[in-house]
Amino acid sequence: MADAAAPPLSARIVHTLDGRTRLRLLGTPPHDRLIALADALAAAGIEKVDIRPRTGSIVLTHSGPLSGLSDALEEAGLHLLPRIAEPQKDAVAEAGERVAQADLVLRLTSGGTLDLRNAAFLGLMAAGLVQLARGRIAGPALTLFGQAATLALMEARRRG
Repeated sequence: MADAAAPPLSARIVHTLDGRTRLRLLGTPPHDRLIALADALAAAGIEKVDIRPRTGSIVLTHSGPLSGLSDALEEAGLHLLPRIAEPQKDAVAEAGERVAQADLVLRLTSGGTLDLRNAAFLGLMAAGLVQLARGRIAGPALTLFGQAATLALMEARRRG
């Protein structure tokens, strides 16, 4: 049972499965308060209480779902806050981040001499030359050269 003078500690649910729950404490309670909480949780029927002060988290091992223990947790002095859902990224934003990461890697590995736009330009030019050598002038070669020219013009506008 929680100390009547001390307000309950608050924790947010980080992750929960039947039998195991990770909580993140709000604030940094004193060590003796964490020990008292662990004892109270054990007395409330929690099988194992692993308090990790360095990360501010508590890992509970329990029987069944956490929802069946909410009253016992409150009596032990632990107020649970609902889990915050991670915001979902849209596919376009995710793709943009991946392209930016690839561009950064390319710049770093080339010592700054090559970026993704220049690599795409060189790739399109090479593919256009291959198509030109195969005699495919009207279709693939002109399309590839056109895309390469578009990249070159975009770069010229960006710099100019």
